[in-house]
Amino acid sequence: GRSYCVRTQRMLNQCLESLVQKVQSGVVINFEKSGPDPAPIGEDGLADSSRPINSFASQPWHSCHKLIYVRPNPKTGVPVGHWPIPESFWPDQNSPTLPPRTAHPVVRFSCVDCEPMVIDKLPFDKYELEPSPLTQYILERKSPHTCWQVFVSSSGKYSELGHPFGYLKASTTLTCVNLFVMPYNYPVLLPLL
Repeated sequence: GRSYCVRTQRMLNQCLESLVQKVQSGVVINFEKSGPDPAPIGEDGLADSSRPINSFASQPWHSCHKLIYVRPNPKTGVPVGHWPIPESFWPDQNSPTLPPRTAHPVVRFSCVDCEPMVIDKLPFDKYELEPSPLTQYILERKSPHTCWQVFVSSSGKYSELGHPFGYLKASTTLTCVNLFVMPYNYPVLLPLL
């Protein structure tokens, strides 16, 4: 954090200018690991099953409170998204109010390597993650052709974890990690389409 002691109109303008430069357009998300750690990657880039996995020791990348950059449309200046991050409850028509929710969504990620899925003419949203221990860990694995699915707990009617709504994937150049947001339960929907 940072504080400013403003004594004059000129100082106020300088402080506001300083703050505007620091503001990033984005949304804060709590990323939390779900399930076991992935198999360690060997020198050849393949999973190395000979090295032990310590899933019980908490690592900094297991839980991150970080920003996803929401870039505005260059023509309009307004950010455009096609799909929402699911709510952490199943809607109940009989309930007069919505249940309370956290200000920042809790997105759980599974460390099981999956194939990234996209199909022509079905839009998806792509958000870059702010650098963090999680992005560093994913980039160090050097696996830009696999992804980790993301979930919101209690978003499904019959499942504790819910269904995947997207995935985390390293960019092909291994310079950043992106959150792809797709339609809810996209692994079932996309093959049907």
